[in-house]
Amino acid sequence: MAYSVTFTLNALYTGTTQADDFTIIGQHSNGSPGDTTISTAVTKAQLTAGVTYQVADTITGGTVTSTGVCTNQVPWTGLGATSSPSVFYRFERCTDNAIYHARKDAYCLGGNITLTTLTYSVDDVIQFVDNGTGCDGSTYCATITDVNFSANAGTQTAYVSRLTPMDGCDDTIHCQ
Repeated sequence: MAYSVTFTLNALYTGTTQADDFTIIGQHSNGSPGDTTISTAVTKAQLTAGVTYQVADTITGGTVTSTGVCTNQVPWTGLGATSSPSVFYRFERCTDNAIYHARKDAYCLGGNITLTTLTYSVDDVIQFVDNGTGCDGSTYCATITDVNFSANAGTQTAYVSRLTPMDGCDDTIHCQ
């Protein structure tokens, strides 16, 4: 699964002639696999307008490096998992009692993985998508069974897909 990252050049630096092209590198959680080149020869005009890329869910950040006269490097931080093990929500699907776990800091919004600070409690009924289908996959409802489930970073099997809890597993508008 992937998520979107938008890179934008700070307006303070748009008038400089020292940097014209940029290279964007992504770094994977735990350093494996090695660094990934997201894009090269990104122009100052593209960065000034904002340029968006899809990056692997395992990429936790990286660097943006100017490749002109000035070769400054600036780190960036993404949504990817940052440590192992991590704490997840664990929940049971309403229709068949299948067990899933999802990141606590991210949810699907408009087809993209987005950060959230919203928290849930045990017995809350949530809406989710299976990690294998991406944010545009079928949605299901589930009951939170554990808010401190420990598993390796990047192993989520689902993403929360709606911030507002459901009325219950019998919510026929939101639950399948």
